[in-house]
Amino acid sequence: MKVVTTRFGEFDLTEDQVFHLTQAVPGFPNTKSFFFIKKDKIAPFQWLQSVEEADLTFVVVEPQNFFHDYAPPIGAFEIKEIGLDRREDASIYVIVVLPEDMSKMTANLRGPLIINQKERKMKQTFIDTDKWSVRESIIEGIKKKEQALLEKQKQQQA
Repeated sequence: MKVVTTRFGEFDLTEDQVFHLTQAVPGFPNTKSFFFIKKDKIAPFQWLQSVEEADLTFVVVEPQNFFHDYAPPIGAFEIKEIGLDRREDASIYVIVVLPEDMSKMTANLRGPLIINQKERKMKQTFIDTDKWSVRESIIEGIKKKEQALLEKQKQQQA
């Protein structure tokens, strides 16, 4: 299938490259199919491009890259809805906001995307917690991750 995007031009996709939402992302009711665009220049970030809307693209990342202790509670309903048997088989991504001042970059840790890579199904789930926010600082996450690594090294040396 041919998909034309505003930002990246035209793509010739196969069905196994397209991921389908079980429910639309809030605020975007007309799009339920997406594909990932990987660019080395922005790794580990990726683009999640809508198939239906040429100008709808989200920046996403696997949160473990920046938030070492991020382990969102994902319920059995969500896991079953995307066709998985176990939570461990889900891939987790979060939507990122990239402002002009990159030091203010944030990730939505309250609304992760859970993905079944094999079945190409995904869902944005919402976590009711005060532990994470919808605008969690990536820079602060990096600092905490580095601090945790330093503490772990100290423990191993002791």
